[in-house]
Amino acid sequence: MGGTQHKTTIISRLNEQWEQVREDFTAQHTVQNWSSEDLRLRDARSVEDIRALADGPVTPATDELFRALLDRTLRTGAEGELASRIVLQLMIGRVVHTSRSMTGYIRDIEERSQLAVVAMYDAIRICPRDKDTYLTPHLAWTAHRTAMRLAKVGANEVPMASVGAERTTVDEPDAHPSEELAQLLAWSVAEGVLNAGDATLLAQRYGDESPGRPSWTSVADPGAVAGQAGITPQAMRQRCSRAARRLAAASARYLGHEAD
Repeated sequence: MGGTQHKTTIISRLNEQWEQVREDFTAQHTVQNWSSEDLRLRDARSVEDIRALADGPVTPATDELFRALLDRTLRTGAEGELASRIVLQLMIGRVVHTSRSMTGYIRDIEERSQLAVVAMYDAIRICPRDKDTYLTPHLAWTAHRTAMRLAKVGANEVPMASVGAERTTVDEPDAHPSEELAQLLAWSVAEGVLNAGDATLLAQRYGDESPGRPSWTSVADPGAVAGQAGITPQAMRQRCSRAARRLAAASARYLGHEAD
C-alpha cells in the first residue's frame, strides 16, 4: 500500500529481454563473426561492445556501425532477427521519447509503448539501403513521425479515405496504415508466427475501424475489442503485447519475405 506501483510496459520487458541477449552464447558468437567479416564492426566483439560503440554523438564511426547493422537486418533467419533486435535496443531511448510524445493522443502507456515500438521496427524496415549518414536521427524521426501520424488518426477520427493521401516521394504514395498491417498479419499467420486468433485481435485493435465508429483508428476501444474476443481488457492487452513481441522477433523474416 505504501509504495508506488509502476506499470510494466513492452519497453520494460524489452529491456529485461536485452539482458538475456547480452548473455546469450549464440548472439555473442554471431557478433564475433560479424566483427571478423566486416571492417565496420571490427571493434565490436560482443553485443555489449556494440552498445558501447553506439553511445555518444553522431559521428562517421557510429554511422558506419548502424549501417553495418542495418545491412544485417536484411538477412534471413536468426542473424537478421538479432541485428533488428540490437538496432531497436540502441534506439530504445528514442522509442521512450516517442511514446511520451503521444500522451495527449493515447492515454494508456502500454498502448503508446506498443505503437512506438512497432513504429521503430517499421523505420528500421524501410531505412533506405543507400543512406549512410545521420542514421540515428533518421530512424528516430521516421519512427516518431509514423507513430504520431497513427496516434493523431485515432484521436481525430480521420475518415479512412483521408489516410495515406500524403506522398513520401514524387512517385510513390504512402500505403494505408491498416493495409500495411493486414499484409504483415496475413504473413504472420501463414508463417506460424501468430495464430489466427491473435492476428485477428491485433487487427481489431490497431488496424480495423474501431467498433461502432465510422473511421479508421490506430487504437480501438479496449473494452469493445475485449468484449468481441470474450476476454477482459487486461487479458486482451496482455495477448496483444505478447503478439507484438513475437512479431518484433520475426521482423527480419518479414523483411526477407518483402524483398523476395
